[in-house]
Amino acid sequence: MFIPQLPSPAGAAAAALVSLLLFDSVRGQNNTNVGTGYPPCDALINSNLSHAVHLPDSTLFPALINGSWAPSTRQSPFCFVLPTTTEEVSQTINALREAGGGAGDWHIAVRSGGHGTDHSNNIDTGVTIDLTQLNASTYDEATNIASIGTGARWGQVYGDLLQHGVSVMGGREGEVGVGGLVLGGGVSWYTPKRGFACDSVVNYELVLADGSVINANKSFNPDLWKALKGGGANFGIVTRFDVEAFPARNLTKSTRLVSMDSVDDVIHGVVNFTNLDKSFEDNYLLTAFNFDPASDSTAITLTEVNTANDESTTAFDGVRRIPTLKKAAPAISVTLAQSSKSSALTGEMRTIGAGPLTVAADPRVLRYIVDQYSGFVKDLKKVVKTNNFSTIFDLQPLSTHVADYGVQKGGNMLGLERNNRNRVLAAVGAILFDSQYSDLDVARIYQLSLAVNQRIAAYASSLGLLDDFVYLAYADATQDPLGSYGTANTEHIRKVAKKYDPEGFFQHRVPGGFKINRVLKKCANGK
Repeated sequence: MFIPQLPSPAGAAAAALVSLLLFDSVRGQNNTNVGTGYPPCDALINSNLSHAVHLPDSTLFPALINGSWAPSTRQSPFCFVLPTTTEEVSQTINALREAGGGAGDWHIAVRSGGHGTDHSNNIDTGVTIDLTQLNASTYDEATNIASIGTGARWGQVYGDLLQHGVSVMGGREGEVGVGGLVLGGGVSWYTPKRGFACDSVVNYELVLADGSVINANKSFNPDLWKALKGGGANFGIVTRFDVEAFPARNLTKSTRLVSMDSVDDVIHGVVNFTNLDKSFEDNYLLTAFNFDPASDSTAITLTEVNTANDESTTAFDGVRRIPTLKKAAPAISVTLAQSSKSSALTGEMRTIGAGPLTVAADPRVLRYIVDQYSGFVKDLKKVVKTNNFSTIFDLQPLSTHVADYGVQKGGNMLGLERNNRNRVLAAVGAILFDSQYSDLDVARIYQLSLAVNQRIAAYASSLGLLDDFVYLAYADATQDPLGSYGTANTEHIRKVAKKYDPEGFFQHRVPGGFKINRVLKKCANGK
């Protein structure tokens, strides 16, 4: 979901962690030959990784806990391990695999940027592998390939590559990590023109469960290369993405604030924009509905982006006719690095939602979703103090040529080419901030969000407008993104996971995220 700016303080935890890592390198404690009491941590230390291991009494430990953006994932593992090279990732996997015998009930989490809201990037009973030191971005002019470390964040990547005059497909928020976004598909401002971020990956370097380091691309391990395009963390730990680059060009970006009184015009504007032909592929329209605690009302933010830096584009003419609540600021021309710095992911907040739905670009179903959102806000007010929450509700276009581009680039796992039509990705949820909420508040809000999704799905399905696709990067634990890709793609992921991880290490020892072993097999007819 695209999270709105909130009037909450900047999160100091992430900044503190970066500062400590810069000045303290990643020096672990002097743990050599000292038993910690934690078998997996001892195994890491005894594998010459003492310098990378951080136990609870490490000066870095509090900052490492807070390195996960979502409060619900700020857990305290037995220890963190921060490998600095692919070889150290291999050592880490070997040590933890060999330490995994016996009846102990501990597991492993893997963290890139730490912006997932599930429990995939940190763990209480076990070891968290923090990949933030694998953060280099380089560019090879001869091949036009950018090589990006999985632990980098997108703002850093864009800034590094801009020095070479190029950019890549990636996240809109600069604070989001590379690994999680790309492995989940990766929506970008460039999606209408270049598909998902995973479609631009020409090679993955990854560490398998047996500790071996391999590359997956069109020529070597092509089955794995394709499976990694949306298949998540089912095969190994990706340490580097080699990505097609393109010439860097400023974006033209403008934002308009519209009243809910104009919601029907907004809906038609979203539908018409999504239905535009391929000649408008340099444009992106993000529509976000945000409840404002100060005014006790919802306003609609229309973010218009042209990736060719063309201020005269006619793609947004329809929505620009809609009256605004205040005079719209002039469009600005910014680099992708500058755009990504206006991040909304810096405040202390908790997001609660039942995940995204994908529907056809049809005004009937979009109007129904808006009505459900309005009811959701009313119900929220009965659960949480009005001044203590905002909302996440956005509409993101997915035109038919997004799926076409994925096919042209060798295919991905997302399955959008099935029943290809113009679609809209919709997600409704809440944001709580200032920590003034209880676990009961969270449970009640989540129940409300689930009910909203169920009603939307039922209505859309009754009209033949519900799409199977569940976007993994936004998906909730109750959803099944891997199973939404279609039987052929789901079974490809299953087959490839079994081939490259025959013992199921990443299915069982690394339980976080969406795992293919938890997806039920379907019959040949898809049922």
